[in-house]
Amino acid sequence: MKTVFTISLLILGVFLSKAQDTLLIYPQKIVIDKAHNRYLVSNFGSLGDLVKIDSLGIQRYFVENAHMNDGMQIVEDTVYGSGDGSDGSVLGYDLNSGELVMDINIAGVNHLSSFVVDSMGILYTSERFGNRIFKINPKTQEYWVWVEGEGNELHWPNGLLYEPEYNRMLVCQDVSNPKINAINLTDSTIYTITSTNLAGSDGIAKDMEGNYYITGYELPGIYKFSPDFSGDPELFFEGDKIIYPTYNEDHNSLLFTYYDDKDWGEIFLDSTLISLPEIAKSATIEKIYPNPFSDNTTINFNLNNRSNTKLEVFDTLGKRINILVDETKQPGTYTVSWNGKNNSGKQVSNGTYYFKLTVKRNTATRSVILQR
Repeated sequence: MKTVFTISLLILGVFLSKAQDTLLIYPQKIVIDKAHNRYLVSNFGSLGDLVKIDSLGIQRYFVENAHMNDGMQIVEDTVYGSGDGSDGSVLGYDLNSGELVMDINIAGVNHLSSFVVDSMGILYTSERFGNRIFKINPKTQEYWVWVEGEGNELHWPNGLLYEPEYNRMLVCQDVSNPKINAINLTDSTIYTITSTNLAGSDGIAKDMEGNYYITGYELPGIYKFSPDFSGDPELFFEGDKIIYPTYNEDHNSLLFTYYDDKDWGEIFLDSTLISLPEIAKSATIEKIYPNPFSDNTTINFNLNNRSNTKLEVFDTLGKRINILVDETKQPGTYTVSWNGKNNSGKQVSNGTYYFKLTVKRNTATRSVILQR
């Protein structure tokens, strides 16, 4: 069973419904742009559009036709990533202007996939259909081969995880029965951390407690490994075609993409949160009518449990306009009206607004258009 989530960056919540048609076309990697309070997502489809997702989960183009269609990594004020994927191109876009500031091509490379950065600001990228990992200096745009494996030693490397505390880089093999390899950061020796019987692996992330999470296009979900990789991995979260996990330390959560479903999600790892099956049943927004509206509109929502409930209105910039409900409510169906006014009683201008229903730290959003 797959549960789809879209997440607010400002409030720990789960969007249970979409406010717009997705701009994600076979999405690959999500990175966290803290400076601009947003996520950025790369797309394998649609000429590699870079899509930004704001604090309300609203998707907009950051750079259309960016040709950035695989892994990404932010270094200072630039996002770097794989170009068209069929060659060794590496692109960099300025996070403020969206301007292309780096465009290099590593000759003889079939496909570059994952990207990570070390404490010195040096990028590492894996050659998925080769046996090499490259280093790139973003400041000088120089690059060189860091490691090159033979046979099963470094076969089809994909997901990378930089671990300075262990003086190593972890590497996922993008093959069936993949190994998790490690590369010593001092002498570049390659060794095996663990062998698995999984159907594949393409991404790896680590939480604050040291647990590891593996995703893969061919896997039935996200697998969790213990900090020392002992014992069998746990199928932590079920879902099809989940790509590239990203750990969000501010939320203690995992970000990821559903490649085929053209969607993305976030799983909170806090054990105090309600379970995933319960999240999907906490609250739903059933109907907004009329939409568009000129004088008044009503929103209908359902609660399945007695819950602290908040219903807010936000504008497209993420500014809260009004609070319509903020109290504990019993299970049931509720209808709430909004007259197009802010919390001071003044009429707001025409445009798109967003109802945000928060229940037990889980948030459902829907858009509404004011048109007088």
